[in-house]
Amino acid sequence: MWLLVQVARGSKYFDPDSRVDNRVLICDGGELTISGRSSGDGAYRFEARRGTENFSFADFKGLAAGASLVDEFNALAQRLDAVGAPSKG
Repeated sequence: MWLLVQVARGSKYFDPDSRVDNRVLICDGGELTISGRSSGDGAYRFEARRGTENFSFADFKGLAAGASLVDEFNALAQRLDAVGAPSKG
């Protein structure tokens, strides 16, 4: 089962420049998480992480400063049928 959660300010995972509003997907069946990460030069990616291994699976290049990817991250949460994801419709 996947859970969509929001990282709290003060957490070591909190990113003040997050383009996904500090949302993270957590799989309760293992150590797998999915989050958004800046990759520099206005690029951003969705990254799956398990332990010390990282896997990038969606790249967003040339984003305008401050551009939001919340809708894209929510759509991913919906596809995974995550608890806490916005309603489909």
